[in-house]
Amino acid sequence: MSRKQYIGITLALTAVIFVVGYIYLGGLNKVQYSIENVNEYLIVGRPFEGKSDDNQIEQAFFEAKGLLSDGRLNGTLTLVHYKDTSLAEGNVKMFIGVLLAEGVDALPVDYDRLTISANQAMRATIGAHNMVMPSPQTIEDNLRAKAAEYALELQDFTIEQYVGDRQLLIDMPAR
Repeated sequence: MSRKQYIGITLALTAVIFVVGYIYLGGLNKVQYSIENVNEYLIVGRPFEGKSDDNQIEQAFFEAKGLLSDGRLNGTLTLVHYKDTSLAEGNVKMFIGVLLAEGVDALPVDYDRLTISANQAMRATIGAHNMVMPSPQTIEDNLRAKAAEYALELQDFTIEQYVGDRQLLIDMPAR
């Protein structure tokens, strides 16, 4: 086999592996957009404001995930991303925790309650691994465009609910 044939076969196999991986991770799954009737969101967790690459975000995320997996909290792993134009470039403002499925008597240490009142929300349902899903800005732009079709005015934050390994719900509550 010549060198050119070997390189061609290697490139073809790499392309096939890439395409199969992309499909397997849900890259061809369409994002579903819908208007949802919601009750208030009751979230317990920790606020964060700082650099978007700060380790505290990951630590808070996995701590909240641990509270769910060991049964201390019952709900859905959730991140609230605020659209705050007063932040320095590269900084984010978030609330990282658990959207409660039921009330809780005692909060975990250093956790706060966040209640978001809403009756309706524009929702994106994504069934794909985070490596192949659309960018957060694309999803937010599409949520705003869909809301405009229904004359809904949305608030300036998103509520990401990590329902499963490959299912993410992103809500933007209506005003």
